[in-house]
Amino acid sequence: MIIAAGLSPAWQQILEVDQLRTGEVNRCRTAHWCASGKVINVGIALQHLEVPNKTIFPAGGPIRTFIEQDLDLLKVRYRVLDQQNPTRICTTVLDQSSGQTTELVENASPLSEKELNAFSNEFNRWVSKANIVVLSGSLPAGTLATFYRDLIAVADCPVILDARGPELETALSQKPFLVKPNLEELERTLSCSLSNTKELIEGMQEINRRGADWVVISQGNASLWATSGDQVFRFTPPPVKGVNPIGCGDSLAAGIAAGLYREWTIPDAIRWGMAAAADNLTQLLPARLSLPKVQAFYEEVELEQIA
Repeated sequence: MIIAAGLSPAWQQILEVDQLRTGEVNRCRTAHWCASGKVINVGIALQHLEVPNKTIFPAGGPIRTFIEQDLDLLKVRYRVLDQQNPTRICTTVLDQSSGQTTELVENASPLSEKELNAFSNEFNRWVSKANIVVLSGSLPAGTLATFYRDLIAVADCPVILDARGPELETALSQKPFLVKPNLEELERTLSCSLSNTKELIEGMQEINRRGADWVVISQGNASLWATSGDQVFRFTPPPVKGVNPIGCGDSLAAGIAAGLYREWTIPDAIRWGMAAAADNLTQLLPARLSLPKVQAFYEEVELEQIA
């Protein structure tokens, strides 16, 4: 079983406009709503990739009902924990004239100590059944940066961590199997600019030295890089006409986890993750993947071992 866990789910509003004009009234061509946020996107992607899964997250307010109804419709297996503060709403604006995506992100509501303890206890109850764990999403204000570190400490299986900054840095002491910050998040974690490929690889291998077995850095439509202590791989994604990029990183994490669950090699698991991300890019709603399309994209991902 793959456990997806995180503290920052969201209800997603996706608006399509002919042309986004800031400072003016914009009328939408279409509007869509769905359960989202990184942890939920991972769970939805895992369900579409047809691997055993469980998604654990807190939710509160009227949005909780909407999220549960959407996940029930998708047959996602989940455990939702009580949260007094309302779950956030995030908005994606798709500008059809420019192809640009604008994301309006509401920060996740703070959780009380009691709510955080309840989440940790529920995670501990399920992690003993897990083959793979995916921890993802920002930590709500007031949550200790050591929160993910403490979850990894009780996991007796590979952990994929999608986090940045202090929560990533503190978690490295527990040696997560794979971390996947994007370039901006990696630079923030290392407190330096990585302006070329050589610096990027050196920065990734610094994270390897600090404790991560594997580091994966995606850069949108550009090459994805993966490093271990002594190996460097470059992956080239298939050409895809993008619809909505939201959820691509989450689909990447889910795809890698699914590959690991099936006991594939690390490079092949990453290729599967890239295929899931490519399919996500073609979808309007995040993480609603098509398994046949993922398989087709997998065959198109190019892999090169650099070192």
